[in-house]
Amino acid sequence: MPTSEDQHGFNGARLAATVLLIRDGAQGLEVWVQERVSTMRNYAGMTVFPGGGVDPRDFPPKVWNSGDLWAGPSVISTARRMGTTKYKAHALVFAAVRELFEEAGTLLAIHSDGTPVADATPYHGERLALESHRLSLTDVLRENDLKVRSDLLTPFARWVGSSASGNMFDTFSFLAVAPEGQETDGDTSEASDAGWLSPRLLLEGWRVGLVRLVIPTYAQLLELARWNTVSEVLAATELADVSPVIGDPVEDPRYRDFFHIKRLDRIGEP
Repeated sequence: MPTSEDQHGFNGARLAATVLLIRDGAQGLEVWVQERVSTMRNYAGMTVFPGGGVDPRDFPPKVWNSGDLWAGPSVISTARRMGTTKYKAHALVFAAVRELFEEAGTLLAIHSDGTPVADATPYHGERLALESHRLSLTDVLRENDLKVRSDLLTPFARWVGSSASGNMFDTFSFLAVAPEGQETDGDTSEASDAGWLSPRLLLEGWRVGLVRLVIPTYAQLLELARWNTVSEVLAATELADVSPVIGDPVEDPRYRDFFHIKRLDRIGEP
Protein backbone atom coordinates (compact mmCIF):
# COMPACT_ATOMS: atom_id res chain seq x y z
CA MET A 1 0.00 0.00 0.00
CA PRO A 2 1.38 3.46 -0.87
CA THR A 3 2.43 5.58 2.09
CA SER A 4 1.79 9.31 2.43
CA GLU A 5 5.38 9.84 1.28
CA ASP A 6 4.66 7.83 -1.88
CA GLN A 7 1.88 10.25 -2.75
CA HIS A 8 4.08 13.34 -2.80
CA GLY A 9 7.15 14.43 -4.67
CA PHE A 10 10.33 16.22 -3.61
CA ASN A 11 9.83 18.20 -0.38
CA GLY A 12 6.07 17.57 -0.54
CA ALA A 13 5.60 18.91 -4.07
CA ARG A 14 2.65 17.59 -6.05
CA LEU A 15 3.58 14.73 -8.36
CA ALA A 16 2.93 15.40 -12.03
CA ALA A 17 3.58 13.75 -15.38
CA THR A 18 4.06 15.18 -18.85
CA VAL A 19 4.47 13.46 -22.21
CA LEU A 20 6.63 14.54 -25.13
CA LEU A 21 4.73 12.89 -27.98
CA ILE A 22 6.97 12.78 -31.04
CA ARG A 23 6.80 11.71 -34.68
CA ASP A 24 8.73 11.96 -37.92
CA GLY A 25 7.24 14.82 -39.97
CA ALA A 26 7.79 15.88 -43.55
CA GLN A 27 10.50 18.34 -42.46
CA GLY A 28 11.96 16.28 -39.62
CA LEU A 29 11.21 15.62 -35.97
CA GLU A 30 7.94 17.03 -34.59
CA VAL A 31 6.48 17.20 -31.09
CA TRP A 32 2.87 17.71 -30.01
CA VAL A 33 2.35 20.91 -28.00
CA GLN A 34 -0.60 22.93 -26.81
CA GLU A 35 -1.15 26.50 -25.69
CA ARG A 36 -2.97 26.51 -22.36
CA VAL A 37 -6.06 28.69 -22.07
CA SER A 38 -5.68 31.97 -20.20
CA THR A 39 -8.06 30.85 -17.44
CA MET A 40 -5.87 27.96 -16.25
CA ARG A 41 -4.62 28.27 -12.68
CA ASN A 42 -1.16 26.98 -13.55
CA TYR A 43 0.90 27.93 -16.63
CA ALA A 44 -1.88 29.97 -18.25
CA GLY A 45 -1.06 30.99 -21.82
CA MET A 46 2.07 28.85 -21.90
CA THR A 47 2.98 26.43 -24.67
CA VAL A 48 3.42 23.05 -22.98
CA PHE A 49 3.41 19.31 -23.55
CA PRO A 50 0.31 17.31 -22.52
CA GLY A 51 0.40 16.59 -18.83
CA GLY A 52 -0.87 17.37 -15.37
CA GLY A 53 -0.97 16.38 -11.72
CA VAL A 54 -1.23 12.82 -10.48
CA ASP A 55 -4.75 11.87 -9.41
CA PRO A 56 -5.00 9.78 -6.19
CA ARG A 57 -6.80 7.20 -8.33
CA ASP A 58 -3.67 6.81 -10.48
CA PHE A 59 -2.09 4.88 -7.61
CA PRO A 60 -2.61 1.11 -7.51
CA PRO A 61 -5.51 -0.27 -5.43
CA LYS A 62 -5.01 -1.75 -1.96
CA VAL A 63 -5.25 -5.25 -3.41
CA TRP A 64 -2.72 -4.97 -6.21
CA ASN A 65 -1.44 -7.41 -8.77
CA SER A 66 1.48 -5.60 -10.39
CA GLY A 67 0.52 -7.03 -13.80
CA ASP A 68 -3.08 -5.92 -13.52
CA LEU A 69 -3.92 -3.34 -16.22
CA TRP A 70 -0.20 -3.09 -17.04
CA ALA A 71 1.74 -4.43 -20.04
CA GLY A 72 5.41 -3.96 -20.84
CA PRO A 73 8.40 -3.49 -18.53
CA SER A 74 7.31 -4.25 -14.96
CA VAL A 75 6.38 -1.60 -12.44
CA ILE A 76 9.47 -2.48 -10.42
CA SER A 77 11.87 -2.11 -13.37
CA THR A 78 10.14 1.14 -14.33
CA ALA A 79 10.50 2.40 -10.75
CA ARG A 80 14.23 1.60 -10.78
CA ARG A 81 14.65 3.49 -14.04
CA MET A 82 12.82 6.51 -12.60
CA GLY A 83 14.41 6.40 -9.17
CA THR A 84 11.09 6.10 -7.35
CA THR A 85 9.02 3.58 -5.42
CA LYS A 86 6.85 1.16 -7.38
CA TYR A 87 3.74 2.99 -6.17
CA LYS A 88 4.96 6.32 -7.52
CA ALA A 89 6.03 4.70 -10.78
CA HIS A 90 2.57 3.19 -11.23
CA ALA A 91 0.86 6.49 -10.48
CA LEU A 92 3.14 8.51 -12.77
CA VAL A 93 2.76 6.13 -15.72
CA PHE A 94 -1.02 6.05 -15.26
CA ALA A 95 -1.08 9.85 -15.00
CA ALA A 96 1.00 10.16 -18.18
CA VAL A 97 -1.30 7.80 -20.12
CA ARG A 98 -4.40 9.51 -18.76
CA GLU A 99 -3.28 13.08 -19.40
CA LEU A 100 -2.11 12.25 -22.93
CA PHE A 101 -5.49 10.70 -23.70
CA GLU A 102 -7.41 13.59 -22.14
CA GLU A 103 -5.44 16.34 -23.86
CA ALA A 104 -4.31 14.81 -27.16
CA GLY A 105 -6.73 11.93 -27.78
CA THR A 106 -3.86 9.44 -27.90
CA LEU A 107 -4.26 6.24 -25.87
CA LEU A 108 -1.14 4.21 -25.06
CA ALA A 109 -2.87 0.90 -24.41
CA ILE A 110 -3.43 -2.62 -25.73
CA HIS A 111 -6.46 -4.89 -25.90
CA SER A 112 -6.65 -8.11 -23.87
CA ASP A 113 -5.49 -10.10 -26.91
CA GLY A 114 -2.29 -8.05 -27.08
CA THR A 115 -3.20 -5.94 -30.11
CA PRO A 116 -2.50 -2.22 -29.79
CA VAL A 117 -5.25 0.38 -29.75
CA ALA A 118 -5.15 1.58 -33.35
CA ASP A 119 -8.11 3.96 -33.11
CA ALA A 120 -8.92 5.82 -29.89
CA THR A 121 -12.05 7.58 -31.16
CA PRO A 122 -14.44 4.85 -29.88
CA TYR A 123 -13.35 5.86 -26.38
CA HIS A 124 -14.17 9.56 -26.79
CA GLY A 125 -16.95 9.35 -24.20
CA GLU A 126 -14.52 7.95 -21.66
CA ARG A 127 -12.05 10.67 -22.59
CA LEU A 128 -14.56 13.35 -21.63
CA ALA A 129 -15.39 11.49 -18.42
CA LEU A 130 -11.71 11.35 -17.52
CA GLU A 131 -11.30 15.08 -18.10
CA SER A 132 -14.28 15.82 -15.83
CA HIS A 133 -12.99 13.32 -13.22
CA ARG A 134 -16.17 11.22 -13.43
CA LEU A 135 -14.01 8.21 -14.27
CA SER A 136 -10.48 7.16 -13.40
CA LEU A 137 -8.09 5.61 -15.89
CA THR A 138 -8.49 2.33 -13.99
CA ASP A 139 -12.26 2.50 -14.63
CA VAL A 140 -11.71 3.07 -18.35
CA LEU A 141 -9.19 0.25 -18.66
CA ARG A 142 -11.35 -2.27 -16.80
CA GLU A 143 -14.56 -1.38 -18.64
CA ASN A 144 -12.86 -1.76 -22.03
CA ASP A 145 -10.57 -4.72 -21.22
CA LEU A 146 -7.42 -2.68 -21.85
CA LYS A 147 -3.95 -2.37 -20.32
CA VAL A 148 -1.51 0.53 -20.35
CA ARG A 149 1.69 -0.02 -22.35
CA SER A 150 4.62 0.98 -20.21
CA ASP A 151 6.98 0.13 -23.08
CA LEU A 152 5.64 3.12 -25.01
CA LEU A 153 6.79 5.58 -22.34
CA THR A 154 10.50 6.34 -21.95
CA PRO A 155 11.51 8.32 -18.82
CA PHE A 156 13.16 11.49 -20.12
CA ALA A 157 13.53 14.17 -17.43
CA ARG A 158 12.43 15.33 -13.98
CA TRP A 159 11.94 18.94 -12.94
CA VAL A 160 10.96 20.31 -9.54
CA GLY A 161 9.70 23.88 -9.35
CA SER A 162 6.78 26.20 -8.81
CA SER A 163 4.25 27.70 -11.19
CA ALA A 164 3.54 31.43 -11.32
CA SER A 165 0.68 30.82 -8.88
CA GLY A 166 3.13 29.36 -6.36
CA ASN A 167 2.16 25.69 -6.62
CA MET A 168 5.09 23.28 -6.35
CA PHE A 169 5.31 20.38 -8.80
CA ASP A 170 7.65 17.42 -9.07
CA THR A 171 7.17 16.62 -12.75
CA PHE A 172 8.38 13.49 -14.50
CA SER A 173 8.59 13.71 -18.28
CA PHE A 174 8.22 10.78 -20.65
CA LEU A 175 8.93 10.36 -24.36
CA ALA A 176 6.31 8.57 -26.46
CA VAL A 177 6.11 7.91 -30.18
CA ALA A 178 2.75 8.68 -31.79
CA PRO A 179 1.01 5.26 -32.16
CA GLU A 180 0.41 4.13 -35.72
CA GLY A 181 -3.21 4.63 -36.78
CA GLN A 182 -4.22 7.01 -33.98
CA GLU A 183 -5.12 10.58 -34.91
CA THR A 184 -3.93 13.17 -32.41
CA ASP A 185 -6.23 16.12 -31.70
CA GLY A 186 -6.45 19.13 -29.42
CA ASP A 187 -10.07 18.62 -28.36
CA THR A 188 -9.57 19.64 -24.74
CA SER A 189 -10.95 22.49 -22.66
CA GLU A 190 -7.47 23.20 -21.32
CA ALA A 191 -5.93 24.32 -24.62
CA SER A 192 -6.71 27.21 -26.94
CA ASP A 193 -4.52 25.76 -29.68
CA ALA A 194 -2.52 22.59 -30.29
CA GLY A 195 -0.55 20.88 -33.01
CA TRP A 196 2.61 19.22 -34.29
CA LEU A 197 5.63 21.51 -34.53
CA SER A 198 9.38 21.26 -34.91
CA PRO A 199 11.27 21.74 -31.61
CA ARG A 200 13.62 24.13 -33.44
CA LEU A 201 10.69 26.16 -34.76
CA LEU A 202 9.19 26.39 -31.28
CA LEU A 203 12.49 27.65 -29.87
CA GLU A 204 12.75 30.22 -32.64
CA GLY A 205 9.17 31.30 -31.89
CA TRP A 206 10.16 31.76 -28.26
CA ARG A 207 13.19 33.87 -29.22
CA VAL A 208 11.10 36.30 -31.25
CA GLY A 209 8.34 36.52 -28.64
CA LEU A 210 5.65 34.45 -30.37
CA VAL A 211 5.76 31.47 -28.00
CA ARG A 212 5.66 31.48 -24.20
CA LEU A 213 7.69 28.77 -22.48
CA VAL A 214 8.59 27.82 -18.92
CA ILE A 215 12.11 26.58 -18.25
CA PRO A 216 11.36 22.81 -18.18
CA THR A 217 9.62 23.00 -21.58
CA TYR A 218 12.39 25.18 -23.00
CA ALA A 219 15.08 22.81 -21.74
CA GLN A 220 13.39 19.72 -23.13
CA LEU A 221 12.77 21.36 -26.50
CA LEU A 222 16.46 22.29 -26.54
CA GLU A 223 17.28 18.62 -26.01
CA LEU A 224 14.87 17.43 -28.72
CA ALA A 225 16.26 19.99 -31.17
CA ARG A 226 19.55 18.08 -31.21
CA TRP A 227 18.02 15.30 -33.30
CA ASN A 228 16.33 14.98 -36.68
CA THR A 229 14.34 11.74 -36.36
CA VAL A 230 12.44 9.69 -33.82
CA SER A 231 14.96 6.86 -34.05
CA GLU A 232 17.79 9.27 -33.20
CA VAL A 233 15.90 10.57 -30.16
CA LEU A 234 15.11 7.10 -28.84
CA ALA A 235 18.66 5.83 -29.34
CA ALA A 236 20.17 8.86 -27.61
CA THR A 237 17.74 8.95 -24.67
CA GLU A 238 17.42 5.27 -23.85
CA LEU A 239 19.28 5.95 -20.60
CA ALA A 240 18.42 9.62 -20.15
CA ASP A 241 19.34 11.22 -16.83
CA VAL A 242 16.15 11.55 -14.78
CA SER A 243 17.73 12.90 -11.62
CA PRO A 244 15.71 15.93 -10.51
CA VAL A 245 16.50 19.46 -11.61
CA ILE A 246 15.45 21.50 -8.59
CA GLY A 247 14.54 25.15 -8.99
CA ASP A 248 15.67 27.43 -11.79
CA PRO A 249 19.09 26.38 -13.19
CA VAL A 250 20.12 30.00 -13.74
CA GLU A 251 23.85 29.19 -13.71
CA ASP A 252 23.63 26.33 -16.20
CA PRO A 253 25.25 27.60 -19.43
CA ARG A 254 22.86 25.51 -21.54
CA TYR A 255 20.00 27.74 -20.45
CA ARG A 256 21.74 31.10 -20.51
CA ASP A 257 19.50 32.41 -23.29
CA PHE A 258 16.35 31.60 -21.35
CA PHE A 259 17.39 33.56 -18.29
CA HIS A 260 19.36 36.40 -19.86
CA ILE A 261 17.89 37.26 -23.27
CA LYS A 262 15.45 40.16 -23.09
CA ARG A 263 12.46 39.30 -25.27
CA LEU A 264 9.37 41.21 -26.32
CA ASP A 265 6.13 39.28 -25.93
CA ARG A 266 4.49 39.67 -29.36
CA ILE A 267 1.61 37.25 -28.80
CA GLY A 268 -1.63 38.93 -29.78
CA GLU A 269 0.00 41.54 -32.00
CA PRO A 270 -1.81 42.12 -35.33
